[in-house]
Amino acid sequence: MLRSAFRNLLNLDEPPERTALAFAVGTFIAFSPLLGFHMILAGLLLLVGRMNRVALMAGVLIGNPWTLGPIIVASWAIGRLLIGSPPIELPQISVSAMATSGFWQMLASQWRQLLPFAIGGMILSIAAALMAYPLMLFALRAYRRKFPKPIVPEADTLAG
Repeated sequence: MLRSAFRNLLNLDEPPERTALAFAVGTFIAFSPLLGFHMILAGLLLLVGRMNRVALMAGVLIGNPWTLGPIIVASWAIGRLLIGSPPIELPQISVSAMATSGFWQMLASQWRQLLPFAIGGMILSIAAALMAYPLMLFALRAYRRKFPKPIVPEADTLAG
C-alpha cells in the first residue's frame, strides 16, 4: 500500500513543490503526539486546505502500525531528555480494564507523565516535516528528470 502510494505520488500532475509540501504536512501529522486522530486531522486538512490527497495521505501513512512503536518511543525519549520525568506507571491494559473508570482515573492522574511525550512528539513532528519536504522535492525532481511525461498535443491544435 505504501509503495503504490509513493508510486502515485511520483506521477502526480502538479508542481513538485506543492506535492512535497503536502507530503511534509502528512509527515508532520504522522509524527504528531495526537495518537488516534491522525486520519481525522488529515481529513480536516483535505477539507479546509486544498492539498493533494495522495501526497498528504502518503505522508500520514508513514505513521503506520509498524512504525508507530518507534515513533512513540522516540517522542518519549526526546521529551524526557528535554524536560525530564519519572517513569510512567501504566495500569494493566486490556479491553476489560479499559471499560472501568479506575483505569481512566489512574491514567488521568498521571497526565504530567504525558507532557514529555507531547513535547517530544511535537519536536519530532517538526523535525520530520522539515526533513520530508526537501527529500521529497529532490525525489520528485529527480524522478521527473529521469522519466519526463510525454507532451500530448491538445485536440484543438490538431483540428486547426
